[in-house]
Amino acid sequence: MKSVLVASALAALCFCGLAQAQDYSLRFSTSQVNPNEPIVKAMKLYAERVGERSGGRIAITVMTGDQLGAQKKVNEMVMSGASLLSATDYGQLGQFEPDLSILAGPYVYPSIEASDKLFASDVFKELSIKLEAKGLKIIMPNGLFGYRHIIANKAVRTPADLAGVTVRVPSSPIMMATFATYGARPTELPWGDVYNALQTGVVDAAEGPFGSIAGSKLNETRKVISKTGHQVMFTAWVASASFYNSLPEDLQKVLTDEGQKIAADLTKMTIETDDGYAKQLADSGVEIVSDVDVPAFVEASKSAYGKVPNLTPGMFERIQAVMQ
Repeated sequence: MKSVLVASALAALCFCGLAQAQDYSLRFSTSQVNPNEPIVKAMKLYAERVGERSGGRIAITVMTGDQLGAQKKVNEMVMSGASLLSATDYGQLGQFEPDLSILAGPYVYPSIEASDKLFASDVFKELSIKLEAKGLKIIMPNGLFGYRHIIANKAVRTPADLAGVTVRVPSSPIMMATFATYGARPTELPWGDVYNALQTGVVDAAEGPFGSIAGSKLNETRKVISKTGHQVMFTAWVASASFYNSLPEDLQKVLTDEGQKIAADLTKMTIETDDGYAKQLADSGVEIVSDVDVPAFVEASKSAYGKVPNLTPGMFERIQAVMQ
């Protein structure tokens, strides 16, 4: 009888060990499809690292191509407490905390090095806390997604070249305002709809980093990319604040520590592959227009910040000041 009790106790311990081996399952959503894009590689690497460091207590499944819905919908699901992670950006997050739109604004970062100062600053911490109070916890703040350029059926060298042009932009107040200041007709569409929108003429042009343009094969629909570099885009990865706060402290630390590490890795991967994607596009027959009047775009962009609703007065200046 004693041996039976011992065996039962051991079996119970083994069962508990198995039950605790994978306490939390998270789906991780992105709009991107191509497995070779840096962001998808980084997401998968993050999932592996978190799984290893948590001893299997956190299992993350990467879901590409908006399988869970467009970013806005996924972000709303995360905010409501869903067991999801979202690879999003500050333009999208500006829908929930308007001041974050500035971090996705045109020509806002003097350099990548300057952006490091911002993301380490008290100003960014303040904005992150405001977002968390609305239900979204930033677990990875600043992985470089890329420099965004314009793909169209003609060269875009000055803002005047965009007059009346229908341009697909993300669901982002600052991007809507930016392209409106250029005289374009910005149209919000999920990334997964861009190829068809270009192919059918719903929009005339789109904008994005070389990697995303190549990854989604937009070069099959348009053959001219103008290097405006109008936005340095950082991806921010978010979890539900309520979910995050329900985790044991050691697992909270796993998510955020590995988030900081993967941010640096993603930035490095993006910089290293950017030229390669540009060459790939050029080899496919795309004209890469480099003689863009960037100062004209910078000047035209200045008024965009004043057109974003509900920005805190002086916040743009505070953000600029910490990057000096």
